Amino acid sequence: MYQFCLRAAFAACLVLFAILPAHAQEDAERLRIHGSNTVGQVLLPAMVETWLHDIGYLQIRRKSLGAQRLEIHAVRDGMPLIVEIDRRGSAQGFQALVDGEAEIAMMTREPSAAERDAGWQLGDLQSPDQEFVVALDGLAVVVHRDNPVQGLSVAQLRDVLAGRITDWSQLGGRKAPIQLHLGAEPSGNRDFLKERVMAGTPILGSASTAATLAQAARAVAHEAGGLAVVGVMTAIPAGVRTLAVSDGGIAVLPTRLNVLSEDYPLVRRYRLYGGQLMSALGRSFAQYSITRRAQLAAERAGFLAVTLRPASQATPPDVARPYGAAVAGAERLPLSLRFTPASLTTFFDSRSFNDLDRVVAYLKLPQNRERHATVVGFANQDGSNRLITTVRSNERADAVAEYLVKQGIPVQRSVGVGAMRSLSGGGGEAARFRNERMEVWVR
Repeated sequence: MYQFCLRAAFAACLVLFAILPAHAQEDAERLRIHGSNTVGQVLLPAMVETWLHDIGYLQIRRKSLGAQRLEIHAVRDGMPLIVEIDRRGSAQGFQALVDGEAEIAMMTREPSAAERDAGWQLGDLQSPDQEFVVALDGLAVVVHRDNPVQGLSVAQLRDVLAGRITDWSQLGGRKAPIQLHLGAEPSGNRDFLKERVMAGTPILGSASTAATLAQAARAVAHEAGGLAVVGVMTAIPAGVRTLAVSDGGIAVLPTRLNVLSEDYPLVRRYRLYGGQLMSALGRSFAQYSITRRAQLAAERAGFLAVTLRPASQATPPDVARPYGAAVAGAERLPLSLRFTPASLTTFFDSRSFNDLDRVVAYLKLPQNRERHATVVGFANQDGSNRLITTVRSNERADAVAEYLVKQGIPVQRSVGVGAMRSLSGGGGEAARFRNERMEVWVR
């Protein structure tokens, strides 16, 4: 009888031991992050693990709960924490934020007008306290190096992908059929291609599909008439070059500088959104996501980090005074400061708000203390009145210069050049957002 009771007690202990971890999980503090699969698959787990390590958590481990959900478990001072990453899409992530089922939404786009209306109680989602740009991505168009075509417009790319343009002679090149190569579907790049370029127009079904974007780029190296749409981070093989792309304005190559400044038209932001009443834990991670440490984690994970590494660039040969005179001999910082006129809480958009702090920190580094900034302002075309656009661009350049001076940064010059070098045409808020910008140069 004694042995039976002992065995029963031992079995009960085993059951209790097995149950305890479940209770511990129920008692654990939990941070819920829902949304885009593109953001949540690789980028967010890398950032979360770096954040947990940096704030003192140990025993950091991943636990997969199916194809669309991941948990990251960690312990600090004996207290467990679970970060829940649910990857069912940007729309579902934003709805979870509205419904209170998630504290942070991961998105590859801005919330739509309908989503903003549904989430009115969340606060100002354009505020730098609630929107966090954590990385950039985009599309590049590559061709064989011997192809004489130097660039194309977004509309022309749409027509190529839809099968309405089938020969290079229709784009000013030699008479030869266009051989189209795309990456596999489904993928984040294909989704962005449909959203940003196709705008509801179906992609040609006969396009060659490669398993990876790198394979699509390599295929073009062996086809004089080849064209591939790849990622801006895709390694470009020998024998292949990128095309400049225009969207109603100047044609822009997908260089690192042009992508980071978002002057190149086929760039998208990876974003986090939180409500105005985020918990201390949620705000800690959201704010960490835009720090240099988090951006290094993004870079290691294969994404284009939002960092401030200057890129040497000669003054473009097609620009006239006063722009050319203002930036001659200077080095451009890889950013364009942009504005959010609809926001109730901020003059700059959320990324630009943080970029200004990055500019100040960069120019206060010991090796940069003798350097001076030049601010160049651009405005959206306002009918035929060149005076208004020039005045507007001057006022904004002066505002940025004044802010830098207040932060102790010497400014050599600020100048507005009106609607020169417009990036977008067609009017509307999207064109205004891209055209109304500030460049910062240093010498």
